[in-house]
Amino acid sequence: TNPTNMKTAVFVALLALAAAAPRPDSSLESAELVHDERAQEGASYSTNVEIDNGISIAESGDDDGVQGTYQFTAPNGETVVLTLVANAGGAQFESPSGHLPVAPLPVQAIHPIPQHALEAIALAAQQRAAGVEWNQQGFVTDN
Repeated sequence: TNPTNMKTAVFVALLALAAAAPRPDSSLESAELVHDERAQEGASYSTNVEIDNGISIAESGDDDGVQGTYQFTAPNGETVVLTLVANAGGAQFESPSGHLPVAPLPVQAIHPIPQHALEAIALAAQQRAAGVEWNQQGFVTDN
């Protein structure tokens, strides 16, 4: 009933909430921005960012596509470098540091191709060379 008691109760409740609030983990490291350079003019842009924990981004783009190099430190301590070139022909990723998967070598056939299949393939090649065309259902189309 007394306003002083009410203020004390609210103060104690807020103090209890503050004491129970989660604290930032002191083992987590913070990173600081070392370099930040960005420019844009119309559809053309460039970005160069470097953070003191080893992350760096160098990217530029325009109407014709995007090129970029991205670098960071993996949890095991290795430096990972990825490059990107993307344009109307598609996107190509490379990793000079060797961190992208590589396609397996072709598998050797277990059985030889049957003779009748080889003959059918040769016949189709001859017909194509002669100008024969087929529709999606496999029928010969008139030229």
